[in-house]
Amino acid sequence: MSHKVKMTPVKINPNHRIGIMADSHGRVQTLSSALTFFREYGCEVIYHLGDICDSAHPETADHCVSLLNQNNIFGIKGNNDHQVVVNHEGRQNAHLASTTIEYLKNLPMVIELGNTVMAHSLPFVKERGLSSMVGVLGHSEATLFFRTYPHKVLFRGHSHHPEILRQEKHTLVTHKILPGETIQVADLKPCIITCGALDQGFLMIWEPGRQTLCCHSFM
Repeated sequence: MSHKVKMTPVKINPNHRIGIMADSHGRVQTLSSALTFFREYGCEVIYHLGDICDSAHPETADHCVSLLNQNNIFGIKGNNDHQVVVNHEGRQNAHLASTTIEYLKNLPMVIELGNTVMAHSLPFVKERGLSSMVGVLGHSEATLFFRTYPHKVLFRGHSHHPEILRQEKHTLVTHKILPGETIQVADLKPCIITCGALDQGFLMIWEPGRQTLCCHSFM
């Protein structure tokens, strides 16, 4: 069975309820449970912000990629996904389907949709290349984002705890997001939202029309 990377839509439909997750790290049952959770909450579109797989346990990669394809999930490449490709591409003794390797290889590292940017860690792919997948979100990186994208929201994974980072005048302010908490995103733009790790039970539901974001814990 072939696996094709789902093409990113040109724009976000404000009437859609959008599911956002990251860092499932090869946990098939966790990923499957999250997809069920999103569907039960009426999410028409779902994004996975990378580290779909775990490079230390590549044996689950085929199942994880199949789940994304079967459920029409938009994916972004994380550092673990890249490492799976590096470790297995072109090897005769690779235990992964060639279609899985090709799927992971072709995942985008950043998606831009209107006033929304999505990445595994940092969106500066042109400037930093592959290191953007593992780059730390420090003061200089956050300041660069706010300067480069003054009216946008960055959704990211990699860091495993949900939080919002925004700029007040010249000060960076971090707000930890608790499960069950709903955030009015419109009041915080520009901002950087870390959605939390799926393998720790965190995921987000975003309603762009209402400009609200809700953190959930399903484990």
